[in-house]
Amino acid sequence: MKSKKVVSSSNSKDKPVNIKKFNSDVEIAHDFAFKCYKKFKDVVKAIAMFGSSTKNLSTPKSDIDIIIIIDDCTVDWDDELVAWYREELAKLLASEKYPKELHINTVTLTAFWEELRAGEPLIINVLRYGEPLVDVGGFFDPLKVLLAKGRIRPSAEAIFTTMERSGAHLGRANAHLLNSVESFYWGMVDAAHAALMSANVVPPSPENISELLEETFVKKRLLNKEYLEFFNDVRKTAKEVLHGDIVRVSGKKLEELQSKSDDFVHELVELAKVLIKDQKIIKVNYKEF
Repeated sequence: MKSKKVVSSSNSKDKPVNIKKFNSDVEIAHDFAFKCYKKFKDVVKAIAMFGSSTKNLSTPKSDIDIIIIIDDCTVDWDDELVAWYREELAKLLASEKYPKELHINTVTLTAFWEELRAGEPLIINVLRYGEPLVDVGGFFDPLKVLLAKGRIRPSAEAIFTTMERSGAHLGRANAHLLNSVESFYWGMVDAAHAALMSANVVPPSPENISELLEETFVKKRLLNKEYLEFFNDVRKTAKEVLHGDIVRVSGKKLEELQSKSDDFVHELVELAKVLIKDQKIIKVNYKEF
């Protein structure tokens, strides 16, 4: 039967900021773990450091990965307790000005155990490379030994889930690449509209931009015709993506489209600046309510 732990919140407004000097990631992690356990000792079962810091791959720009395993077996985590934990953890992190950023992951004991039993790769790697900083139950090191002996193996369900997840990641990545093509196009549309408006031309719908740019700027030798070709090429590709005619885009093609859109936007923005250089611009800042 679960029993709720009642933990009182302390006032941290006047708490002095940590100015201690640290010589390594391990010292920082130990300092945080000590203070974290002191505050949350009724609910924390283990705190461990993992990631690049434990693999000797850390750089001055690396953050420090720490996992906090909380007890959800004997502690009833209602909304009030969850909110208190999040608030107090945020206060603790804000009060300690460590020279490196801490990346804190909180996981329940039940979730940790279930994912470990299933052989979930992330938890397996946390256990394989993790260094316990606080281990109230004394289970972290024994589990590391069992893993080293091959006694913890992935389940068929975990293998299947991981395979499915790999495809989902690739699908999202490809969708981001396709979306970037549309972003290149709309960046060019905005730049073209800005230039045309600077020439006192009412901004047209996108399909008429190329024609108006030629009439307004190219024929007057204010703009090189190659920029129209850039716009038309990116527009054509964006429309093919939108209609599903293109479902994949290569890195080489993406770089080409980015280069054309960058050059186009830069040229049209500079042209607009020249056209409005003598105009007084009034910026209006609206208050948020």
